[in-house]
Amino acid sequence: MTLNGRSTAPPGGPHPLSHVSLAAQADVAFSAMGDQSPFGLRLWRLLWQRHRVLVEYSAGMLARTTDISYPDLREVLHGSTPNDEMLRRLGPALGIHAADLFVIAGLEVPIDLAPAGPTSPWDVRQIVRTALTMSAGRRVEFGELIQSLPVEPRTDPMPMFGYPDGPGGMLLRLVRNRNIRPWCARILHAVGDGPYVDDSTVAMLGSGRVVITPQYVTAFAHLCGYAPEEMVALVGVGPAITSTRAHPASAEIAALAWNARGLTSDQIEHAVEAVRR
Repeated sequence: MTLNGRSTAPPGGPHPLSHVSLAAQADVAFSAMGDQSPFGLRLWRLLWQRHRVLVEYSAGMLARTTDISYPDLREVLHGSTPNDEMLRRLGPALGIHAADLFVIAGLEVPIDLAPAGPTSPWDVRQIVRTALTMSAGRRVEFGELIQSLPVEPRTDPMPMFGYPDGPGGMLLRLVRNRNIRPWCARILHAVGDGPYVDDSTVAMLGSGRVVITPQYVTAFAHLCGYAPEEMVALVGVGPAITSTRAHPASAEIAALAWNARGLTSDQIEHAVEAVRR
């Protein structure tokens, strides 16, 4: 099928007229694309999840919104690696942190967008644990304290951590992009109703030694501040779990975690101890 002289098929070949099968057809088409960037497939599925129209339409609107050349964006949808400027422009338009888009693209997060750390012995896990039992008012105060602390510019690149660029590696890099170490089973369960497993099991998601399930994807969505359906689209493992017992303030806690990502270990300790008094 063509529209205005352009194919509306997912990269790699035509699709049936049933729009419901479009995302699945894109998955199949991309599976044969070798070493090309995974970002195009992830963006394709996200646009389909959001708009449920032919992705070429959504991409055209996105190009106009971001002042990105439509041919350049179309090349990325077909497997080209996005450049730094494109990802920075796409972030606000998509409502996704630009730093996260670099992770989703399998690329190194630029120094000016990278979090602190990994910090030790304190990291953002302690921020999340502290926020879990707070009242709404106390969480607001905690957030104000976090945002009042100065952030020191990072001077060295954020590590890639050696994860293969699969679903598990992307999820663990997303939490690391919040200065949350991957040994985070407790907060994953408490915030997003993740599986009741130990820290080492969650850490092994990155290498692929533990199978990613929809429950994991849904839990990481809540911890990272994403709609579960959109995280499913980005990761490619679903469906989203709608009966989850996620924390009722998961969105606020995810925002706290994001705002604390630039703090040092000492600053995190200071913030946690201050609200405990």
